[in-house]
Amino acid sequence: MSRRAREQSADAVAHWWFHAYALVGYVAAIAYGFAVGWSLAVGLETLILFALATTLVYSGVDARGRELSPSGVVRAAGLTALTGATFSLLAVAVALIWLLEGHPVVDVEFMVVFAMWLGLAVGAQASLYAVATEEKRTRLADLVKLLTMNQRVLRHNLRNELSVVDGHLYNLEGRVDTGDEDVAVARRHLDELLETSERARRILDIWDSDSCREQDAGAVLVDAVERLRERYPDVDVEVASAEDATVWAHSALEDAVYEALANAVEHNDAGVRVSASVRDPPGDDVVIEVADTGAGIPDYERRILDQPAETTLSHASGLGLWLVYWTARESGGTVEFGADSDGTTVRFTLPDADRRASRWERLVGRHQ
Repeated sequence: MSRRAREQSADAVAHWWFHAYALVGYVAAIAYGFAVGWSLAVGLETLILFALATTLVYSGVDARGRELSPSGVVRAAGLTALTGATFSLLAVAVALIWLLEGHPVVDVEFMVVFAMWLGLAVGAQASLYAVATEEKRTRLADLVKLLTMNQRVLRHNLRNELSVVDGHLYNLEGRVDTGDEDVAVARRHLDELLETSERARRILDIWDSDSCREQDAGAVLVDAVERLRERYPDVDVEVASAEDATVWAHSALEDAVYEALANAVEHNDAGVRVSASVRDPPGDDVVIEVADTGAGIPDYERRILDQPAETTLSHASGLGLWLVYWTARESGGTVEFGADSDGTTVRFTLPDADRRASRWERLVGRHQ
């Protein structure tokens, strides 16, 4: 039998360990009642044991619903049994201490049985949580390794190979007719692939680094607009900026603002009007807005940013929105995408560097 088949078989039965514990608990409660003799007090004690055993039924259902490997469920069941045994041994130790000190030891049987099933009940939930956390941490560590590998491929291998193709295509363009359609299509797709590779590398750099610093939001906006005008000379951007608006943001902020501006130009008609502004409301965060009169970002594109992962049925057509999203998030701010009949607005809300410094000064007692 293959490993996958064994895991699937184990997955079907692993959670039944907890139901088995519960069944043993029910039997032990009834056996305890017959062993010590039934009375009202014993009935109440049995009811307590039944309640503790029932929590193990819930743990079995919980184990079935958690994202745990079959081996993880078995490990949690083993830890549960170990916790129950430990609790019962502690109860025995307490009874022995009382006996050695000359104190009367009353109802020791119930104390030991109660301690065991209390340990099983507590151990079941604690073990499931601990094993789930451990497996999630392992998956995250594997994901970081995968991202690091992908980053290395994007940074070196893919970029170098594309550069070689770009050089040969450049030589080919010098030898063929400038109107050759095949060469023109190859050039367009190669440029797009190079740009996508560069954006992916930048996004990974943003996610992997912690290079936040104080920045002049107005200067960042002006620089991003200048970059846009260099690439699209015919585009007119209306700029309005508050003075002395400083933000605490990731060093990629200018790239993110440029992506918002470029998106307004690239995905709309030639007559689109673009405006950009910086606002610094008193006592509040700094707001950078990029607005256009175009059709706007499609809803499915914006919803993707709120999903846990991209899927084959819904994925972003480009990486620009992800660069904007991660820059805002790593800056400790937010980004909102609004769309109405007048067009689209991309709104960055970023921490005010002055207010951040004031809070820190108050925290360390330096505020005058």
